Amino acid sequence: MNFIVVDVNVIISSLLSMGDSLNVFILNSIFNKFDFVIPEFFLIELNKHTEDIQKRSKLSKDEIVGVVEFIMTQINIIPQSEFEKFTEGAKEILKGHIKDVPYVALSLKLNCPIFSGDKVLKQLYTEKVLAPREMLDKFYNAN
Repeated sequence: MNFIVVDVNVIISSLLSMGDSLNVFILNSIFNKFDFVIPEFFLIELNKHTEDIQKRSKLSKDEIVGVVEFIMTQINIIPQSEFEKFTEGAKEILKGHIKDVPYVALSLKLNCPIFSGDKVLKQLYTEKVLAPREMLDKFYNAN
């Protein structure tokens, strides 16, 4: 399986810009290239940003719900209990950037990359973080 951990920031970006992040989910809905997974705590993070998304987005509330539902049809939510033993390793990698510990811990558990636009995360976990443009390239390149 081609597991990819999804960082909540690409879901938020999909809602705000309707750009590369959303295009990854659109292409994946057609080609089923990746098995997207996300730590269950992302729901808390997404809810934390809902009001800001509604203010900054050009979408109505119903459109936001529709886009989130479309994206979530492609993502399996993984309970923390399934990857919590990888938390300490994730903390070592992230050197104090603790907000991304669940994503890195899940990535370590599944030995897979993270789909994220977070520049700090990319610096700290370089070989495992794929930016939206890099994810799109995976649809256009054979590897």
